[in-house]
Amino acid sequence: MITFLSVSAQAELPGKKERTVAKNFYIGIDNSGDYFKSNEFFNYPALEALGVEFVVYHYKGPTGAIADEVKKMEQLGKRFSDKNLKVVVNVESGNWKLDMFSSDGYNWVRQKDDLHLFKFPPEVLKSLNQSPAVWGVQYDELEHSQITRNLSITLRNPGIEPVTLAETTGMDFKDADEAVFKGARALADECKNQGAEYVLSEHVWPVLFHNFARAGITPVYKQMKENWSNVWAACAMGACLQYDQELWTCIDFWHFNSFPGHSAKELYGNLLFAYWVGADKAYVEGIRSEMYELDENNKVKLKERGEVFRRFTKEYLPENQRPYSFRDFEPEIAIIRFDDTEWGQGENVFCSVDVNENGRKKLDLYWKDWLFGAYNLNTSPESEEWIKAWHTITHGYVKKESLSWNAGNYYNEMPHRSFAPTLSPVVFDNKVTKKHLETVKLAFLCGLFISEKTMADVSQLVRQKGLVVVTSKRFAPKQFAADYTRGTKEFTDGKGKWIITNDMAGEDLKKAIHTLIGNDDEIVLKFKGNRKVTMKISADGNELDVATNF
Repeated sequence: MITFLSVSAQAELPGKKERTVAKNFYIGIDNSGDYFKSNEFFNYPALEALGVEFVVYHYKGPTGAIADEVKKMEQLGKRFSDKNLKVVVNVESGNWKLDMFSSDGYNWVRQKDDLHLFKFPPEVLKSLNQSPAVWGVQYDELEHSQITRNLSITLRNPGIEPVTLAETTGMDFKDADEAVFKGARALADECKNQGAEYVLSEHVWPVLFHNFARAGITPVYKQMKENWSNVWAACAMGACLQYDQELWTCIDFWHFNSFPGHSAKELYGNLLFAYWVGADKAYVEGIRSEMYELDENNKVKLKERGEVFRRFTKEYLPENQRPYSFRDFEPEIAIIRFDDTEWGQGENVFCSVDVNENGRKKLDLYWKDWLFGAYNLNTSPESEEWIKAWHTITHGYVKKESLSWNAGNYYNEMPHRSFAPTLSPVVFDNKVTKKHLETVKLAFLCGLFISEKTMADVSQLVRQKGLVVVTSKRFAPKQFAADYTRGTKEFTDGKGKWIITNDMAGEDLKKAIHTLIGNDDEIVLKFKGNRKVTMKISADGNELDVATNF
């Protein structure tokens, strides 16, 4: 049984008028596996029953010639427009096929420079974007395809390891980052030049959010799946704040190769989180057979997860207006790092997945240590610092070795939890500037590089605003680094201080900052206007009890 609670709020003052908030949140569904005729594209009665506002539609690839696909995309746009629905076209099908030909011989996935990336022919993309119902194109797991060199294809074609955006092997880290950025920007520009409002990337890993956002791609972070939902959110939010992109989230029922791998209660907790974290748009993956069924009269009957979704969209949302978005977020903790695509894959990191339906046979899938997808760029202690920082600011819930349950050798004994306790955290890249750090009280400097401008701004905030900075010796001011030998040591600097450490998951560091990381049973988010959202986390880490001070 699931209890639905309205968010608690302060009582209305006498004579105070009820506020009307402009629409700032859209809820959708990924309709892969849905029941519908091929020329209908979706099952409207099911979407209507659920309260869906937009659909992530999975394009399966061409079934005829390019001219036939032009007509199909025109039909798709018209069908959604007729029902007053928005649609994003997901092109994940290209991730699974070494070649994808239309009947006229055109290959939709083999690109120049030996890249493997789905691309609509220009005339198909243009026809798709003619409809106002079409928001754009989504590249599902784009970062995954780059850093694992298209693992989905390699598993079926051993020895073939094509990258998606740029061949980075032989480059150093900065050049690899720039090459991936240029590939992402070229893709975004190509789609937008043919009329796409959005070009989106749905991320399995909490990496390349900033790189893609800077390139003009709207990042979509995943909740549930094998992830810490609020950790992924903090990574994506930082990218969207820095590079002025919308914040989208996919609430994903998949857990390894099990579907559905998450309960109705966990779904509800994640819907609440997506809403109150300030996301612009959220959708659930996927609809399949777990959201609804058809009765003997072919009528839609919602199942448990579908009923949870409906009650959220049709009852909870109208009763609980959100007077802000993530753009109003006031972070208290910031992790600042050069994103080298490290999430905890490292050496000999693997996950165990079921090979057959009864789960009796398993396969250990080892994650290649190819940062940016380059054979020569590998994990280092510096790359892993930000993971240890997450361990520390979540009161030890996040493992110090990895951020994902895909690192099974670290997470196998820990049942999946969506939420870890945090106090208004965010992740920025190594180029973040002062305007995004004004409210931060605790900052971690991690990774391979921090820009000179960022270092100057952080140093000023320490001296003038009382910022506390945790860093290794290499990013510390010279006068303090000269006095540091080992362990964890604090240095006062104006109103603030520097904490130099050789272990960002160390017990001495945890003691030094324990007053700055909040309570160990809740998520706290702070927004402009002194707004505060407190989410008490259930014992299993998958449900939230939400309260606000407004």
